[in-house]
This record gives sequence, C-alpha cells and structure tokens, in this order.
Amino acid sequence: MSHPQAPYSAKLHCCVCSEPISALWQRQQAATEFPHCQSFDCSRFIEQRRNLPENLFRAQLESVSAQYRERKAAQLEREEKIRARVEAEEQENQQLLDALLKTCPELAEQDIHRTVIPSGRKRIAPVTPQRMESYRAHLQKTVAAAENFVSAAEIVEDQNLHYVADSHRNNNCFHRTPALQSVSDRLCTMCRGACCSSGGDHAYLSPLILRRILDSNPKLSGDDIVVRYTSSVAAETIEGSCINQTASGCSLPRELRSDTCNAYYCDAILNYHRDCNDAGEARNVFAIQREATFAGTIDPDTPNGVLATALVTEDGVEKL
Repeated sequence: MSHPQAPYSAKLHCCVCSEPISALWQRQQAATEFPHCQSFDCSRFIEQRRNLPENLFRAQLESVSAQYRERKAAQLEREEKIRARVEAEEQENQQLLDALLKTCPELAEQDIHRTVIPSGRKRIAPVTPQRMESYRAHLQKTVAAAENFVSAAEIVEDQNLHYVADSHRNNNCFHRTPALQSVSDRLCTMCRGACCSSGGDHAYLSPLILRRILDSNPKLSGDDIVVRYTSSVAAETIEGSCINQTASGCSLPRELRSDTCNAYYCDAILNYHRDCNDAGEARNVFAIQREATFAGTIDPDTPNGVLATALVTEDGVEKL
C-alpha cells in the first residue's frame, strides 16, 4: 500500500544570492547541486555552468556569492542605522514637546498635534539666461499642446488631473474645519517650500493648466500666456529649486500655479488633516523643523538636527 508523500519542508537558500527559495520552486531545486531562486540574475548565472569548466564556475560562484553577502550585510547595517536614528529622533521630539508642556501648563498634550516638518532650500541665486530659455521653451511647447484642445474639458490625460481630485478633497476638508487651511499655510511657510525643490524649470505646468487659462481669457494668445509666466520670474530665486520660488514664496499668483502646486501637501500636513478630521476640530500644532531638505530619513549619515520649534495655531506662529 502506498502512502502519500510527506510535504517537503527543508529550507533551501539560493546558492548565488543566499535568499530563501520559495516553497513551490524549492521542490524543483531540492535534488540539484546548485539550488537557486527564480530571479533573472541568479538563473542566468547558473546557466553559465554549461559553458564553463567546473573549477572556474565554482570559483565564480564563490566570488559572486560573497559580493551578494557583502551587499546584504551593508543593507542590513544601513537599515539598522535608520531604525536607530528614527527611534532617537522620536525620543528627542517627545522630549521637546514635554519641555513645552512643562513651561506652558495651560496646554494639554491631547490638544496638540506634534509633527516634524522639513526645511526648504534657502540659498538665493540669480536666474541665468539658460534657465529662462529652458522655462520659455517648456511654456511654448506646453501652450502649443494646450491649443490642440477646444477646452480644458477635453483633456483626459494630464499630470495635473490627479491633483484636481486632491484639490476638491482639501477644499471639502477646509470647508468642514476652516482653521485647518490657515494652520496648514503657516506650516508651509515655516518649511519654506521643501516640496518646491522638484519644480525645476517646468513648475509642473501642463496643457491642462494653460488650456484652463486660455478658456478663462479668450482674448489671450499662446504668446501672451508665455509672456505672462516669464514676466513673473524674479531676478533672483532659490538655488536648485523651482524657477518661481523666491525667498518670500512663489512668484506666481495662485491662479497661474499648477494644480500640483496648489493641492499638494506633504505627509506631515496630511497626517495633521486626518488627525483633526478624527478629532472634529483643528488642533494646535507643535512643529519641529529638522535639517533635512526633504521630509523623512533618507540617508542615515546625513545630518538631521533640529533647526526650530514652534507652536502653530490659527492665530499665528510662536517660535520657541
């Protein structure tokens, strides 16, 4: 009488990258001398065995496996440093809030939303002719594309369409809790536009944005639109950031900005919005501004010290 075969339970690891082999695939690999995972690189390396002498293949396998082990060890070390740094920063953030509560007994921790915001670039530099030409070329190309449509309603694919929905969401949120918008704007001002750094010489302007302006101003030509935007560029802007970002903020009025610019909020502020929606009111914010240009811990070896702390309310910003 035959008996059903016991399920295979051995734990196999790839002989190349040392990663565990999936349960289904390891059944096929159990009887092979060089079990490997299903990744393209590992499978391709094992295929080379057919064309190499055995001793040369084994030497190369040992070398490649050692490289994989070194990279994995480095990645694990990096992840551990990031974890340790996140924990240390979290402890420091709470200590800063605790210090505020001790000096201001009228404040209650449950009424304060604690958040960490980044710090935008600050160095000012003259706008070079090359940047202006790049910006003008982008505007000319974009307005030409916009003129291919009769109206903005015809545009169904555009980088800004996603942010149209975000804009409606934000407006609904601000309608329910009006104080959220003023607090959010103050947090953005304190940050100094870290999110603007990726605006470059395009400022997220797309056919949808320019077609919408043409729809609202039928007497304007495409050339008029280009002039309107280029004439708004300041002589000096933030170095390495959007061409429209100045020391005092965006040089474009809101009606000329992209939906991306008008609707985007970083994770720190979106978390604040969710917290206030859950609480049913706009909470005061204890804002901790850290050194990193962009939010989040990306490089554990990059300094990310505290630059400033502030109590942000509907009425203003109190630097601490």
